[in-house]
Amino acid sequence: MKNVFKFMSSEPQKYSSGKLWRASQKNFAALKGLAIQALELKAASFREPHVHPNAHQLDYCMSGSARVGIVGPEGHKQYLDLNEGDISFVPQGYLHWIENLGDKPLHFLVILSHEEPETIELSEMVAGVSPHNIKQLFGVEAEAFGKIPDGGHRIKGGY
Repeated sequence: MKNVFKFMSSEPQKYSSGKLWRASQKNFAALKGLAIQALELKAASFREPHVHPNAHQLDYCMSGSARVGIVGPEGHKQYLDLNEGDISFVPQGYLHWIENLGDKPLHFLVILSHEEPETIELSEMVAGVSPHNIKQLFGVEAEAFGKIPDGGHRIKGGY
């Protein structure tokens, strides 16, 4: 079994507001029951709200200052302000996001309780709802949601 993975030397996913490195069972077979990710966010940027249907999430703030927003069942809302050395926990299935509150890059380490964590982005949820239901729910024409630009601040395809 290969027990070493050159995590930070691996190719990150790059986007306009930062980078994301991933280690899961796909690229590091030794991982059983967990995955790990490193997130770097530029100042004043954020990670798109999303849910993990199959994993809990533990966050460790390596440097910078952040806010982790969490929304769950029965009106549960939390806004957790973290600084270097702080950790936070997001229960499986809860909507959550990470914001960089500082004027320097934010570095986060994210540990997920599944070797292949699933992710559903908020934008994917909204895009999957019929235009008729969007109009009923929000009281606006569905086309209004089509005008929201993909400004590159989102990380797509996992985490």
